[in-house]
Amino acid sequence: MAVLNQKSVLDMIKEFRRNWHALCNSERTTLCGADSMLLALQLSMAENNKQHSGEFTISLSDVFLTWKYLLHEKLNLPIENVKVIDHYEDIRKTYDGFLKNSNMLDLIDVYQRCKILTSNCENNTISPEKVDRKIYP
Repeated sequence: MAVLNQKSVLDMIKEFRRNWHALCNSERTTLCGADSMLLALQLSMAENNKQHSGEFTISLSDVFLTWKYLLHEKLNLPIENVKVIDHYEDIRKTYDGFLKNSNMLDLIDVYQRCKILTSNCENNTISPEKVDRKIYP
């Protein structure tokens, strides 16, 4: 099953690369994998924590809680039993701003843009649940 999910995500990225001109503003857009997404979120959370408490630190458990919530929110999946930490809206703005200023797209943005591209095709082999399981097993 993991191989199927990985193949679907790789196919999605290939489709994005073939049609980048219809899906993003620049040919120099960087696609973030799960590790880069997590790092960007951690930096965004530390920056937000610095603004609110003066320390540029964040606990790993808070990063993972926010990571799970972010994935569910961006994929429009149910957010039941997923805790949200304080100042999530500020963290989300910082995360989105970081990606935009760095000319980066995360895997969920790629999925959403490819979904628009393939909405008229019958070959939609990947669902939000598959993306979530691939990024957050």
